[in-house]
Amino acid sequence: MARFFIITLSGVFLAAILGVVVGFSLDANWGWLIFSTLLLIFILHNTKKLYQLTRWLTEHGSHPLFPRASNAWDQAFSQLSALEKNTITIQNKLKDTLIRFQKAGEALPNGIIVLDKDDRIQWCNPSAEKHFDINLERDRQQALYYLIRHSAFLSWLKRGIPKEPLLIKGIRGSDITLSILIVSYSSDERLLVSHDVSQVEIDEKVRRDFVANVSHELRTPLTVVGGFIETLIDNPTIEKKTIDHIYQTIHQQTNRMFQIVEELLSLSSLESQQFPAPKVQVSIELIIEQIKQMAEHISGQKHQIEVNFTHQKGFILGSSNELISAFSNLVSNAVRYTPDKGKINITWQVIEGKGYFQVKDTGIGIDKEHITRLTERFYRVDKERSRVTGGSGLGLAIVKQIALHHDAVLEIESSLGVGSTFTLIFPSDRIQINT
Repeated sequence: MARFFIITLSGVFLAAILGVVVGFSLDANWGWLIFSTLLLIFILHNTKKLYQLTRWLTEHGSHPLFPRASNAWDQAFSQLSALEKNTITIQNKLKDTLIRFQKAGEALPNGIIVLDKDDRIQWCNPSAEKHFDINLERDRQQALYYLIRHSAFLSWLKRGIPKEPLLIKGIRGSDITLSILIVSYSSDERLLVSHDVSQVEIDEKVRRDFVANVSHELRTPLTVVGGFIETLIDNPTIEKKTIDHIYQTIHQQTNRMFQIVEELLSLSSLESQQFPAPKVQVSIELIIEQIKQMAEHISGQKHQIEVNFTHQKGFILGSSNELISAFSNLVSNAVRYTPDKGKINITWQVIEGKGYFQVKDTGIGIDKEHITRLTERFYRVDKERSRVTGGSGLGLAIVKQIALHHDAVLEIESSLGVGSTFTLIFPSDRIQINT
């Protein structure tokens, strides 16, 4: 910039010297004329360059090229050009940073809303739109308290920057439960962050139900055992027939507790496994034969048990112990819930490379409203009947976990009073058939 002023002053100074020289050589009037003419030309030249620069600055979009210049204007134009390029670079970086920030915000599972000092929406991500049933394009600059008429939320929002998060359900008629937090963003803006904790609440409820169910299932046999032991202690002269009955009942109840504990440990072990079951060859023929013998033993010849299977000369690739556990749980359930002289059909077949293990019975059946919950731990349609038949309420939960380990699917079909069909479907990469 100093060079610009030096060159400009040099031009004026040169015009003055020429004017003085001509004035001394010819005439003073000619000197002034020469000086004035050169100064006018100099002023007109710089005025033209200034006009070109002003026009470029005001019409930059339609005149992208910088005006040509020389001499004193070179440095000014070149510095402006460099400044323009630097500004464009900074603007592009800021634009890229903003785009990356918005994309990162859009990808977050947490909801984010940028509020101004009057709680008007400046920006929000898709998760926030879902959590609060809002739309950024439609609701930008709308006051959040106008859109969400929830008394607990509004009173919490008025507190500025609450230290503790708000746990709330039913925002704008939604079923989800949100944990909401407000953090300071700038002097005039706040960030509202929301997190969907619905699954956490469901898991917590499942945990509470699980603890309550375990306590209840163990308390019943413990109460029976404790009561009979007190009877034996208080009445040492009880007749042998009664004592035998007491011992038999204590034995049954302790076996029941042992079964519950064993199945709980088995289920816990299955749920803790992080990897699929290994692909070890398990003979289809041998496993079906074991399941048939078990079914006949449990039934005690009270049911008609049929076994039908094709491709017996093949293998399921998985864990032998887990597969036997899953199959036996399905078969034992069929025997327990099928009246005497009922039919139980055990089928194995391979269709389009997939393996189908199916247990079909003519038992009491299950109402459709219960089918989706059958694989929950301790869920039973008829609790009293389950206790009488010896069910723990964990069998189908174990079957479900074993199916997951083998990339299999458990399908359940049932009609009340007609019977039930349980089918385990194994993917083709778990089936190996010998030709």
